[in-house]
Amino acid sequence: MAVVLFLWLRFRRRKAGRDAGLNTVSDRKAHRADAQARERAALIGARVEAIADTDPTFDRAALERRAVWLYTTAQRAWTGQDHARLREILSPVLYGKWVDELRDYASRGETNLVEIVSGPTVELVNVANRAGEGNDTVTFRITATLHDHVRRGDGTTGVRKDGSTHPVEYWTLRKNGAGEWIVSSVEQAAEGAHHLTDAVETDVWDQKEVAREAVLEVAGKTGVGRVSDVLSLTNVSWSTDADAAVGDLSVLDGRFDKAVLEVAVERFLEEWAMNDGSLDFTSVHTVDRTVLREAAVRSVTVRALVSRAPIVFQVAADLEGVYYEVDRRTEQVLRGDAHRRRPITLAFSLQLDDTSTGSWAVIATDVE
Repeated sequence: MAVVLFLWLRFRRRKAGRDAGLNTVSDRKAHRADAQARERAALIGARVEAIADTDPTFDRAALERRAVWLYTTAQRAWTGQDHARLREILSPVLYGKWVDELRDYASRGETNLVEIVSGPTVELVNVANRAGEGNDTVTFRITATLHDHVRRGDGTTGVRKDGSTHPVEYWTLRKNGAGEWIVSSVEQAAEGAHHLTDAVETDVWDQKEVAREAVLEVAGKTGVGRVSDVLSLTNVSWSTDADAAVGDLSVLDGRFDKAVLEVAVERFLEEWAMNDGSLDFTSVHTVDRTVLREAAVRSVTVRALVSRAPIVFQVAADLEGVYYEVDRRTEQVLRGDAHRRRPITLAFSLQLDDTSTGSWAVIATDVE
């Protein structure tokens, strides 16, 4: 009985270790969603074809060819450590992530070699047609048969710890400055499964942006002009209750309305989600990869006035979303839940960026 219990506990520990990582899902488990992916691809394919009627950059066949080319080119460039090619086809944030991984292998005297045996098969499972060409994204569920192994300095070789030879990945493409589709995010099967159920962002995004622009337009028109120190227009002490001071000032100057501050936070969170779930697109480089998806702002509270010239506030944003931290090397989830939305509070520094339009910009975040 003791032996049976020991073996059962060892199996549970091993299973827990496998489940905690986002890149250690077995082929069998990863492919359980194949039928769901086919249904999703049919839905998204129809949406993309409709978008292509007015925007030829969404031509479905061209997108699928591009996804295949990017996938195969990326594998060759990774294996050959061709940094020039990787820099060309990956977003700056993702390129930095891959470079870190290559350096990690090199520090251990190892080289990761990836050979495509067959495939890839690409399925278009998500699309976001947003305001601004640079904000458009498409996501492909990609499968291929790979010979993925590590060559060590002593001549021995190792294989993926999950034993996978037919992995599932989700590759999100985004347009670069030249309007070409490049890779902005790569998610393994478990982490990327949300693309099969995400709300499709087409008309909804435009509606949100129209509403935001309306908020900023009103704020710009109601801003107090020709005042050397607009913060002095309230009698509420900034050092005692900055949130109350902002509320009082917003009656006179629409740029300080909470709705205007929320626009800045929302846009920052969307950019965060589009950059491989990483804050590396900012000056913040966290030890672990900090992922935020599907974030909705519930409220913004001004905690303190940081600077009067330029005007900078420290704010706390109450959100609801998928938030978790991942080991950059192993992709193991260290904190949080990669599959469940939950309430979270994050701190940001907001600066009044353009006094003519009343817009604010996130210039710092408190995530450690």
